[in-house]
Amino acid sequence: MMKLIVVLAAAYGSIVLFLYFAQASLLFPGTRLPNSRLDQPRAPERLELPTDDGNVLRGMLFRAVTDATDLVVGFGGNAQNAEMLGQDLATRLPDAHVVVFHYRGYGPSTGQPGEAALLADALRIHDALVERLRPARTFAVGISLGSAMAAWLSKQRELAGIVLVTPFDSIEAVAKEIYFWVPVGLLLQHRFPSVEYMLGNSTPTAVIAAEDDHVVPPRRTAALVAGLSNLVFSQTLSGARHATIYELPAYDEAFLAAFAALREAASNPASPEA
Repeated sequence: MMKLIVVLAAAYGSIVLFLYFAQASLLFPGTRLPNSRLDQPRAPERLELPTDDGNVLRGMLFRAVTDATDLVVGFGGNAQNAEMLGQDLATRLPDAHVVVFHYRGYGPSTGQPGEAALLADALRIHDALVERLRPARTFAVGISLGSAMAAWLSKQRELAGIVLVTPFDSIEAVAKEIYFWVPVGLLLQHRFPSVEYMLGNSTPTAVIAAEDDHVVPPRRTAALVAGLSNLVFSQTLSGARHATIYELPAYDEAFLAAFAALREAASNPASPEA
């Protein structure tokens, strides 16, 4: 019996050790995405933004097809192609400037992704584009992991509104549900506590969730929503999954409705919706 206990303990320790060292790879799988440009249906202006630690962030700017002066900064999921996200947002929001960057270590951007680095990069991207374009209003759209960047940005900078798609309260809380048998609190290096970024944050916020989400458990989205101070739109799409939500016609309607609610709230800041 003692020998069996030792073997089981050794096996458990090996698995925990593996998860500790593999967590960056598990959390940032987009570093393995193909590196190719997508210039259709719209060809963006290509951008390069140096970082303080000698790396270079590369992204794209889709200028509005009208004389509108809104800016939308997009942050994708941890396995999402920034090229596709940029094209998608530019197609949905032709009356706004849209900017999307590859996370460091993703695509043509150099460096290694990590919580502190990605949050700092979000501020860097915002500040550089606001200084360049001088928009009347700036919005952010965050998809899955990107919802943490959008939430963080809204805490640190004045935004007119944010759209959070399949968001979570924290990566730590999500990991604790998935790896309930592992001491996540002791091992996790990248926590992304979105719920803390939104605590007391009056930025108008829209949330789109997937009913059948097996990546971000609905409880984790609900925990974030419960802490929002200025929720102007919230919809859970029936039958939607984490990775397929964007394929549903209902998502198109929800996204446009969410952004319309943000613009309305930004135009009438004294009377946000409950």
